[in-house]
Amino acid sequence: MKLVHELDAACKRISKALHFDALKNVSTQKQTVEKAPACGWVIVYRTAQGFCCMYDGAPVEFGEMLDVQIWSEEMDVQTYFIGL
Repeated sequence: MKLVHELDAACKRISKALHFDALKNVSTQKQTVEKAPACGWVIVYRTAQGFCCMYDGAPVEFGEMLDVQIWSEEMDVQTYFIGL
């Protein structure tokens, strides 16, 4: 059991010396940046029941124009309307 504790202590000292925690933080930040949707704008079109758009590969439906405007502000995307 003593060897296991000594090994854990050695691993901690090495990771502090080589700054592994900082490297882990940088790599996780890069992964979250890459996972963010690349969409800065969406095309919203008129349907028989309201409005619709494709965002991040999924359809999003709205009942009224106000819903579209609120959603676009929350998601921080620019909307372009067609078929109005």
